[in-house]
Amino acid sequence: MAVIGKIRERGTLLGIIVGGALALFVVGDFIGNRSGARDYNVGSIAGNEISMQQFSSMVDQQLDLYRQNGTTVDNQLQEQVRNGVWNDLLRQYTLGEQAEKAGFGNTISREEYDDIRFGNNILPDFRNNDAFKDPATGQVSKERLQQYFKYVQENNLALLDMQRKTFVPQRIQAKYNDLLKKSCFVNSAQLRDDWAAKNTKAEFQFVAQRMDAQADSLFPVGETELRRYYDAHKNDRKYRQQASRSFAYVRFTAVPSQEDIDNAREDMLGLKADFEAATTRAADSALVASASDSRSAVPTAYQEGTADHLNDSLITHAEVGTVVGPFREGNSWKIVKVVELADVEEARVRHILLTSSGSGAEDAKVKARADSILNVVKRDRSKFESLVQKFSDDPGSKNTGGVYEWFDRQRMVPEFTKASFDEKVGAITEVKTTYGYHIVEVLGQRTRKERRVLTIDRKIAPVQAMKVMWKIANEFSLNHPDSASFRKAAEDSGYVYTPVEDMRPEQRYVPGLQEADEVVRWVNHAKADAKSSEPLVSGDSYVVCTLLRIREEGVPKLMDVREKFTAELRKEMKAEALVNKMSGKTDLQALATELNATVQQSGDFAFSANSLPGGFSDATAIGKIFGMADGTTSAPLKGDMAVYVVSMAKLTAAGEMPQGAEDPKVLTDRFRNRAPGQAFNALKEAAGVKDNRSQYY
Repeated sequence: MAVIGKIRERGTLLGIIVGGALALFVVGDFIGNRSGARDYNVGSIAGNEISMQQFSSMVDQQLDLYRQNGTTVDNQLQEQVRNGVWNDLLRQYTLGEQAEKAGFGNTISREEYDDIRFGNNILPDFRNNDAFKDPATGQVSKERLQQYFKYVQENNLALLDMQRKTFVPQRIQAKYNDLLKKSCFVNSAQLRDDWAAKNTKAEFQFVAQRMDAQADSLFPVGETELRRYYDAHKNDRKYRQQASRSFAYVRFTAVPSQEDIDNAREDMLGLKADFEAATTRAADSALVASASDSRSAVPTAYQEGTADHLNDSLITHAEVGTVVGPFREGNSWKIVKVVELADVEEARVRHILLTSSGSGAEDAKVKARADSILNVVKRDRSKFESLVQKFSDDPGSKNTGGVYEWFDRQRMVPEFTKASFDEKVGAITEVKTTYGYHIVEVLGQRTRKERRVLTIDRKIAPVQAMKVMWKIANEFSLNHPDSASFRKAAEDSGYVYTPVEDMRPEQRYVPGLQEADEVVRWVNHAKADAKSSEPLVSGDSYVVCTLLRIREEGVPKLMDVREKFTAELRKEMKAEALVNKMSGKTDLQALATELNATVQQSGDFAFSANSLPGGFSDATAIGKIFGMADGTTSAPLKGDMAVYVVSMAKLTAAGEMPQGAEDPKVLTDRFRNRAPGQAFNALKEAAGVKDNRSQYY
């Protein structure tokens, strides 16, 4: 069941499919597609209109699978699934269509389908899933996967269909991405350019004056100049505006009253009776899954000292089946049931690790060194600790003399576990793992009793306090309907006024708020002249919002970029002032004294470097410097962040690249690793994606 928790965190379609019937192999009848929705469009991708009916049906199918698996479908999970479905559609209408045009078609053979499920090319989400691994080897078990897919085929046709609809496009798109990668190569000119950038060197001195070191007040920006700058740059690609909204909110937080605390405890007493009446593990787990906030239905080892002193003592001395509580922990009530007393084997060892690449001549050398150390410590155990300090490559145990204190069979890799538990105390052996070669001495072995428990936890909800807080929030909303009075009233009353700039339509979170769905919905639907919102629920709070600004997609209005353009124009004014101040100055030391700066030394500086000495990340300046001739001093050079005067001592060209100096594979791999992401982004941009989901969710 721990897998289900991980699946919920990821919220991807593949996660659902991997985990859909995994934990207990229990699934019910598929509920089916919903019908009757009005055919509005939630967006379009590459000219393909995505209707609300189509989108909702796809989302509902996945949420139904979650429900059948016993997962509570909350707002967060719904949003994760909606995002996953949208991303699947994005890939379908971009990568999927390109893959089909490239000749990959839209289906794969049964043999290939089986191969990616339980053959030699198993999908990563299955291959890396612990639930499908053989405990003895730690490797993926094809037999377990075959058993899982056989179960799905025989018991849940809806899940089977969903898997095929997901795995087949995923496989086709993966092949298309592999084709993209393999189409990337570097020619000899690119290799020479890359080598030259790293080996073209310069030695120079410079004095720099940062633009942001000058006070803004010295460079006032007039309305006329700002308007002129805006007209000149408003259509620049980098200033193209995406749709967004700005708003502010005040939060009214409710704190549980004593009545809330008492009521929550009464509820827990009722659950305690149910917990005590449950006589099977399945009944215990079902109760925890349905009644607990954390819904962790897997027994966990109880750590002594977790509860308060009294309840901790009751739990640590309880018999199996005993229920302890309710007891309060922070803002929650808890009840704990002891469900198992397990015998847990533990070992205490010390080891020396010699890391190895795993094969070849280097591995043979490491093995020979390990054999030698093994012989030494077998002859004289007293040398073990000194050899740890001298040879061990394990930073996690080097400071403890190589010792790993008591651990169970699940903590280490299988080979190390075997040497620690299957050998007798005092044995010294050599084992190879994925880390390298270990010389392991077993210092001790023991069996301890582990008390495993199930816990029902319930947060104390401020039910009564929320009623009081709603009245306060509602009064604030009614009395301060516009943004100006809203802010003044908040500050006068001591409430925290929180502005939120540029919230995009697809953004589903709000800084500082939990469970902000109602706030996001109000912001996305509010009209330009909207009054302050009614009280909106956010966790244990009510939130009142006021809309500040709506920015439309495309060319920005001056009011939307006033601050940004003012800063850019002021930066240009500062640069120009510095150029005038630094012009005609060739004595760098005198200039540095005048500017209260220092003369920076470049050392042996490569053209491929990204920043200059002194903390100047300035690619523009570096490019200009490498255009200078030996023995010259530059006029003031405008960079991205400063103005520079540079004295070039020596510029050394890279010359002819020696044979074999540059590895083409390194540069090729760099291009290939970036190719799929760059292609997908380019396809999305060309697709003219319109995402209108915020208007409906």
